[in-house]
Amino acid sequence: MTGGTRWTLPFRDQASLAPCREGHGPEASLPGAVPPEAVPPETVPLEPAPLEMEGVRFAYSRKRPLFQDLDFTLPAGGVVGLLGRNGAGKTTLLKLGMGLLFPREGRVSLFGSPAGRRRPAILSRLVFIPEQIAPPPVTLVQYFHLQSGYYPAFDPARAETWAEQFEIPLDQALPSLSYGQQKKALLVTALACGPDLVILDEPTNGLDIPSKRVFRQLISQATQEGCSVVVSTHQVQDVAKLLDHVIILEGGKVLFQASRRTLLEELELRRFSSEEEARQAGALAWEVRFGVPVAVVPRDRTTPAGEELDLELLFHAAMTNPEALAAVCPGGDR
Repeated sequence: MTGGTRWTLPFRDQASLAPCREGHGPEASLPGAVPPEAVPPETVPLEPAPLEMEGVRFAYSRKRPLFQDLDFTLPAGGVVGLLGRNGAGKTTLLKLGMGLLFPREGRVSLFGSPAGRRRPAILSRLVFIPEQIAPPPVTLVQYFHLQSGYYPAFDPARAETWAEQFEIPLDQALPSLSYGQQKKALLVTALACGPDLVILDEPTNGLDIPSKRVFRQLISQATQEGCSVVVSTHQVQDVAKLLDHVIILEGGKVLFQASRRTLLEELELRRFSSEEEARQAGALAWEVRFGVPVAVVPRDRTTPAGEELDLELLFHAAMTNPEALAAVCPGGDR
């Protein structure tokens, strides 16, 4: 995808379905046979986390380690927002998870399999859309055809419908399209592959306002169908309404993480007459908007939980007041 990474995605292996044991039949009538109702139900193993890291150490140079003893587990299902300062390691973390980079120490697994092995059966379950893209010299229709050879679940009709919604020309060479059009073409193709995990690095860069709306609709539809989505972005307001979970990186570690539900239950936005009043109310972070201090504070339990996240103020609180934020949000981890 970037640089020398191929755009063609790995083949999705077809899983064979073993016949189910019904617990009855000729063998059930044999002397000493255990009645079906006496057989304990088989334990169904839990699906491994889509992405998990344990004790990861990584550095581009020996003098400046980026991650040291990093522990990270990607929650399954929904949309996860990965936030952090420039240089915090968001893109590096995603590449480690994809097996495109290798840790010096520690374990990285995708769906329970070592990420560095890049097994086709595992890679076929995910799609990675980088910030910088280099499309092949084919039309979008031709690109759909290429992907259908690797993904039996690829749905060309759905892909073309989404392309029309995004107003992407189907018969024009991809390199001749604008950066935003290329980004939309790749997103449409990725979702039409039917992946279990989609990883997006700055997905809304280059998208105009109408396209951002369609982007949110497609991501919402994908999660309703069981797909997990990771969004690494600085454009937090573009994705705030989508996020089910927030993870903030800082100093080579996961500084804070919490579910949307926890954040809405434990925090609220309030306006104050002065910054001093905000401080006295226990504000975790605030800024002046249109001359009025707006702060994120512990929620007053006498009021109903809100529906909106202010990710910019949440991020500011995590950077400047992480201890207090973690204490207020019991579902958060520092």
